[in-house]
Parts: sequence; structure tokens; C-alpha cells
Amino acid sequence: MDLRRFFIVSALSVFIGMLSGTSLPLTAQNPPVSNSDKIIEEPDIVPMYVGGTAEMHRFISNTLSYPADAVARDAQGLVVYTFVVEKDGTLSNFNIIHRADSLLNKEALRILQNMPPWRPARYKGEIVRSETYVPMYFRLNKNARVASKSTGQPSSSATAKAYAKTDKEIIENQEIYTIVDKMPRYAHGETGLGDFISHNIRYPREALQEGIQGRILCSFIVAADGSVSNIEVVDGLNPLLNDEAVRVLGLMPKWIPGENGGEKVNVKCLLPIDFAIDEDPIPPLTQGRP
Repeated sequence: MDLRRFFIVSALSVFIGMLSGTSLPLTAQNPPVSNSDKIIEEPDIVPMYVGGTAEMHRFISNTLSYPADAVARDAQGLVVYTFVVEKDGTLSNFNIIHRADSLLNKEALRILQNMPPWRPARYKGEIVRSETYVPMYFRLNKNARVASKSTGQPSSSATAKAYAKTDKEIIENQEIYTIVDKMPRYAHGETGLGDFISHNIRYPREALQEGIQGRILCSFIVAADGSVSNIEVVDGLNPLLNDEAVRVLGLMPKWIPGENGGEKVNVKCLLPIDFAIDEDPIPPLTQGRP
């Protein structure tokens, strides 16, 4: 399972999550460009916006134009595009995987299409093509409550619903931030979070039998006391895998809460979880019986 974290940047009234990973140190010498046009799914060094989070923040802030008609209709929501970072850093192959209002979809695409070249991915010492994605959560008031704006998919099983830890008190009566001075952190860091999920994940037998795999994007709230609640699947794959993602996240211990203006606050976070089968699918239950 490949687990990567999101860097969060603010852009007026848009929540931006930039997919990132643990980067290896770069040498002073420019690496060679690969002759292959293959898109590398798991590069050694992931593509990244040049200058990092702060520069991306400034670019988004200067580029964003919330559509007037969307404002009038109170249109808000999550938009997620995947795209390829080419070997020269330019972005291509835009594909929307989570939609909101059509005007917000177009604005998110416009922002991405106007981005300057990224630092391309590296794989085995060469510059390669690689796919990544950027989620954008459009909201008209960055401190607005998310009770009626949730785009998550409800858990399908009773067990997953229990692990989702839905807390209506937070949703209905408390402020929930998406952009804060200090984002919530897993107590043992990104590596510790990856280890926790890898250790606790249980691949559903039926999904293994059918060879179902892929990425699921989840959201959850880290409360001011660090507790995790309101776990949802934002972009799902399969009901069995969706429920397993919710179950595993529901097992997480308290996080280090986010802070805004020196105070601990409730923060909504996004996290992708990859389900990957690293062995041959197991035989169906009806086969191989004596």
C-alpha cells in the first residue's frame, strides 16, 4: 500500500490538497531524461510544485476567481483532478475524478492549466512522467460548518458506520476549519501513519477474489482534543474496500490537533489510501473444495 500525505495551502476560499511524498535529496548534477514515455506510478521522487507549498499558495491566491454565478447559487464542494507531470514539468492529461458544481469544476481546471511547470518525478536516476492529483475544496466561507456540505459517501455496513464515528455535535454546532496555521499531525509522523494503516488493513476476501484494487480518498475531522471523527469516503472504489478504509481510519489514536490563531480547533483532513494486491487473487469460495 502506497500512502502519501497532503500538504494543505489556502487560496482565498478554496481548500487545496497537494499530493506529495517523501522526497529523496537531489544532487547538484541534473539527472538524465528517460527515453521512455511510460507513466511511472511509484517514482522514487514524486513530482512537486516548484517552491513547495508556500509558492503554490501564492500562485493559487493570485489565480483564483470564484465564479460569480457560483457565489450567487452558494455553490461549494470538492473537485479532484488527476494529471500527468511531463518530463519537462508541464501538466497534461487532466481527468476529473470528483465533481462539484460545473463552474467550480471549470475553475479548478483553469487554475491547474495555468500552473507553471512542476519539478518532474525521478525514477532510477532518470526524469520520468508521473501522475498525481490535486483536490480543491471550494467554500464561500473558510470557517463555515460542513454539516450540509458534506460530499462524502455514507458507509454501507453497520460495522463501518460504527467506525465512522459520526459526531453530529461537531458537524452541526461547532466550527470546522479546512485551512489553519498548523495542520493536524499524526503523533508518530507520516511514516508512523503508513505503518499503522499497513498493519491494520485487512483486504476483503471478495475483493481479493475479484482482483479489485485502487485508491480511495477519505476525509475525517481531527477535533480540538485530537480525536478523529466523521470519517467518510470522498472518492470511493468498491463498497468492501470503502468500508475497510473507514474501519482502519476509525482505529486511529488521537492526532496532534490543528491550531489557528494559537488555539486548538477542529480541522477537516483528506487522506488517500491505496489498496494493491501484491499476490495472485485467491480462488473463489466455490473452487478448490474437497
